[in-house]
Amino acid sequence: MAASSSSSTGLRLSVKELGITPTSSAVGIVPYDVFINFRGCDVRKTLASTLYRTLCGMGLSVFVDYEVSEPGDNIAAEIESAILNSSLYVAIFSKNYARSPWCMAELSLILQTGKTIIPVFYHVEPSDMRLETGGFYAQAFLGYEGNKKRYSSEKLQQWRMALHNVSLYPGYLVKTAEDEKKITETIANSIWKTVKMVPLLVARDTFGLDEVVDEFERSLLESTRSQKVEIVGIVGIGGSGKTTLAKAIYDRYFTSISRSSFISSVRDAKTDLRELQKKLLDELRLKYSSFFTVERGRSVLAGCMSDVRVLIVLDDVDRVDQLDDLMPAKETLGSGSLIIVTTRELGVLTSWGISSIYKMGMMRLPHARKLFCRHAFLQPVPLEGFEDLVEKFLSKCNGLPLWVKVLGGDLYDKSKNYWESQLDKITRILPENIRQCLKISYDSLDQEEQEIFLDIACFFIGEKKSLAIAVWDGSGWNGENSWQVLENKCLVEIDGQNRIRMHDHLRDLGREIAVQHLPHRLISQGEIADILTPSQEITPIRGIMTTTTQFIASSAHEEFPRCSSHFQAPFMECVELMKGVSSLKLLAVTENDFTEEFATLSRDLVWLRWFDFKHSNLPSWLSLVNLRVLELFGTSSLNELWKDNTHAPLQLRELRITTSWGSSLERFPSSISCLKYLKKLSFIGYFGEEFRIERLPEEFCDLQSLEHLELRHCKLMSTLPIRFGELTNLRYIDLCSSEELRMLPDSFKMLRHLQYLDLSGCRKLQIPTDILQNMTKLQKLNFSGCHRLFELPCHITKQTYLRELHVRDTCLRDAPDTIVQLRNLQTLRIGSPLLKSLPASIGGLSSLTCLEIDDCLKLESLPDSVGHLNQLQYLSIKLLAIMSLPKSICQLTNLQTLEISDCPISELDLVSGNASFMPHLKAISLTKTSLSRISISKERCPELQTLLLQQNDNLVEIEILGQP
Repeated sequence: MAASSSSSTGLRLSVKELGITPTSSAVGIVPYDVFINFRGCDVRKTLASTLYRTLCGMGLSVFVDYEVSEPGDNIAAEIESAILNSSLYVAIFSKNYARSPWCMAELSLILQTGKTIIPVFYHVEPSDMRLETGGFYAQAFLGYEGNKKRYSSEKLQQWRMALHNVSLYPGYLVKTAEDEKKITETIANSIWKTVKMVPLLVARDTFGLDEVVDEFERSLLESTRSQKVEIVGIVGIGGSGKTTLAKAIYDRYFTSISRSSFISSVRDAKTDLRELQKKLLDELRLKYSSFFTVERGRSVLAGCMSDVRVLIVLDDVDRVDQLDDLMPAKETLGSGSLIIVTTRELGVLTSWGISSIYKMGMMRLPHARKLFCRHAFLQPVPLEGFEDLVEKFLSKCNGLPLWVKVLGGDLYDKSKNYWESQLDKITRILPENIRQCLKISYDSLDQEEQEIFLDIACFFIGEKKSLAIAVWDGSGWNGENSWQVLENKCLVEIDGQNRIRMHDHLRDLGREIAVQHLPHRLISQGEIADILTPSQEITPIRGIMTTTTQFIASSAHEEFPRCSSHFQAPFMECVELMKGVSSLKLLAVTENDFTEEFATLSRDLVWLRWFDFKHSNLPSWLSLVNLRVLELFGTSSLNELWKDNTHAPLQLRELRITTSWGSSLERFPSSISCLKYLKKLSFIGYFGEEFRIERLPEEFCDLQSLEHLELRHCKLMSTLPIRFGELTNLRYIDLCSSEELRMLPDSFKMLRHLQYLDLSGCRKLQIPTDILQNMTKLQKLNFSGCHRLFELPCHITKQTYLRELHVRDTCLRDAPDTIVQLRNLQTLRIGSPLLKSLPASIGGLSSLTCLEIDDCLKLESLPDSVGHLNQLQYLSIKLLAIMSLPKSICQLTNLQTLEISDCPISELDLVSGNASFMPHLKAISLTKTSLSRISISKERCPELQTLLLQQNDNLVEIEILGQP
């Protein structure tokens, strides 16, 4: 940099006449972000000063001579150190620049570092630096050449080359004051991106991360996000990859948003968040006045961020007040701002008003395999001979990224024997680092929430949520509130069948804790032997499960309960041990395990699940006083529920009875009306087996709390009570395969709150055209197999919440154009031998993802508007008379599966004409068609993996063109 002089002879020359060379012996090294090289007399009070202030205001460390030099300082040493320890250089070339040997010496040293240099041509042209005759720089060198004693020809040649080389660099021209103002901001932002905007160190080998980031963007971020402020949350259990995803998103956006900050481990700042507030302000390069309280810090943040575009990540937040203290209101931020919050607590996000939330899933198996192998073998595939062991370990990891990495690293360079011993160990015990990571969330629960967590881990995985809530409420707990807490902390979730799910590692943690916890939860014979002793001591036992229940799909909408016993010896052998048991609330047993000897165990029971029930009624020795949930599976001998009306379980919330061998039960007792709290009643015959119930008693209509009624395969039931419509709390009705049911009572239409109605297989039922007159909340409607259905109910278009409509195997004559008003319809299954056409408006079903058209032998064509079903993913066409598909079929850009069966279609062309890009099409199945030729372009269908061809006797040519 040029040192200004008080006279023309006042230049300070030294250090071998400014022949500065790089050295590592400089004293007092201070790193700088930017070094500004300039001639003071030209730009010190203008561009250099403005640029310096702007860069410092961004929080950058900048070197200029008047900032550090004091009288007597060895300027050369300080300048040399500053140059060598700066990240980037700005050289301002002005008219008198070349007249300063200091400037020239600095420039020569800067070029030797090989680092980035930004040239600014201040009222000069780049050509001036090439020493053309008559230019400012050429005149300066004439002066140097006249003093050969001080400036050698070698040194002057070095300086000439430095100027010439820099003149070729891309730079900035400043010719006016307006140029200077604009260019200062441009240069400052460019420097910030170059110097400070360093990507975060996302862990290497993050297989599949780009896919997750893309999915995050598609689902949560607007395509035109520069125009709005977005605050999004990422939620998941510990070790699921929340921080890694947040870092990757930050790296993708930080170059386009100049003010950015990533605040890690907010959870660790337990009380005083002032330091995090200050860190946030500093990283965003916002000027602020000192503050000494968190409350004042909030005000400072709000003021400083007003109308400022920022990128902020707040990682691992666990309390709402942390968001209050670190984040201003959304409406105060500048347009285009993006704020990301990661947490284990869903409730933290929703309580603060964050509605855009990404829930972390587990790693997909191919990505988990690569990550595991990278840590175990230092390559993405297993070593020969370890393939089976790798798959076994991956099944234990269950897609949790943290465990995939930890286990892989632990197994690196170990023998097969070690692998096998570790596999056995982790089957029994969670590794301590995984355990501690997951236990953070468990420790944050209160006592009641912890009890419910342990219940789920031991008993309720795979069970319906409503069943568990009934049990917890019957235990004196607030089941719904506690469930919400657990769900918000990502410790549990509900699947598509409304069944409870918990990650395997959380389950293992819960069962490990439960072993040492009172009251005990026993799920194996070994635990009973370990915990119970033949003494007079009272042992508190919460629950005993002698069986495991799996619900296996037996049809499209049936789940068959399969029982497997944990006990090698009969449970009855434990009679003596059980005498000391108290407070037993939960019991799941088989017929052979539960006899009168255990009568005392039933006194406090809240939930009883009894497999292979062989009694004709509930035995009198069984106490039903406190029972909330009763399930009897395999009831082939049952002919009445309870023999004595005084034995009725008055506190019951759920009653479930199933048979797979037929049942002798013919009627409900009149005392059924005493079950004032009953919410759910399910009678289900599996594999076509039936209950012999012919009618429901009028007293049945006194069950005013009933919300869920399931009477499946009651094939002899011919009528419903006249007062049936008085069951006004009903949300769910399933009367599937009530083959003798002919009429519905007029009161049926008064079920205003109904959400699910299944009358499938009611072959003789005359469905009233006004059945839906007062219903506006239906989400699923199933009339399939109703052979007397000739037209859709007249109020079908009022069902604005309807998501599924099933009308297959009916006698529909037509489908009205008004069906397009079902804007939320996602699934349509339709089929009738009388149906000749589909409505032309069908393409207006904008939410439709699944369309199945079956057994429409008079249907000769599909409307062109089918191609407008932009969300359609699954299209199945069976037993139709169509000769060809509409050309618009190729416009289904989200289609994943296409199935055509038993149709006289002669050609399938996904190549020529208007064939569009179908990026998601994965499978095509063609069975019993008249196809002679198939043309498919892999370029237009890059994801196509399966082409299934069966019994297409006319097929002579298959053309598959191109590569994806």
